[in-house]
Amino acid sequence: MERLDRKIRTVWITISAITSSFIGLLIAVPVHLVLGSPALTAIAFIIIPFISVNYSRYRYKNWLFKVHEDHLEINHGVITKTSMAIPYVRVQHIDTNQGPIERFLGLASLRVYTAGSRGADMRIPGLKKERAEEMQEELKAKAIESEHGFDGV
Repeated sequence: MERLDRKIRTVWITISAITSSFIGLLIAVPVHLVLGSPALTAIAFIIIPFISVNYSRYRYKNWLFKVHEDHLEINHGVITKTSMAIPYVRVQHIDTNQGPIERFLGLASLRVYTAGSRGADMRIPGLKKERAEEMQEELKAKAIESEHGFDGV
């Protein structure tokens, strides 16, 4: 199984830390005003970012994928574990894209669209740009090959 690039872990942790610190502050202020307890205020401000940052660490640790001969497999999730396998014969098209943070870090996401299954499209975030492009070509070739093998052509 292959892991995502480590840079995406840093992105996820940073975003979690910033967002959850803000949310923790929004909760800590009313707790302090209502209860007047510095200990409870600190707990409200510290516990939310702590949980969120650790969730992001486990999110990265649990994100695995593998390109098999006849299907693409993705396993991810912290609380709810998801395991997906899509046969190449069902692949409709494959896109790569980059948001501004991904572009800055040289990362990209790969999205595989499938036929006939609602919600079975796959997205693999946090790949090196070159790896995403390489996978796009590899999966495209495997999809074409399996379509021809399936049709008997």
